[in-house]
Amino acid sequence: MGDKIMMEKRSTQDITAGEYISAGESAWATARNSSRLDAEMAAQLRMVLSESFRTAKNWLDLIRALRSKGFYLERKDGRIRLRDAHSHVEICTCRFLGYPGVELETRFGEPLPEHI
Repeated sequence: MGDKIMMEKRSTQDITAGEYISAGESAWATARNSSRLDAEMAAQLRMVLSESFRTAKNWLDLIRALRSKGFYLERKDGRIRLRDAHSHVEICTCRFLGYPGVELETRFGEPLPEHI
């Protein structure tokens, strides 16, 4: 298949969609091919990122922790969204992870900085 590799299929819908990712993308980049992460992938993502969200004392702490795990945050349409740092694919909102943007902004005392 050249420079593309076939990913493990997650559902019947994925199989019919023929889900592929480029060799240079992360597994999270497949989120762009479906409107939602499947339950297993969502649980794994929450486990990987929950400590970063729970222990961050400010935006800089959170941004650094997420970056070290291959993610970054972006405000879009009034929501804070998690994106894959390699492929720049939007993964989900912070609310989906259990950390709504409004609660993070209240906790950190300021909105998500546009450029860090």
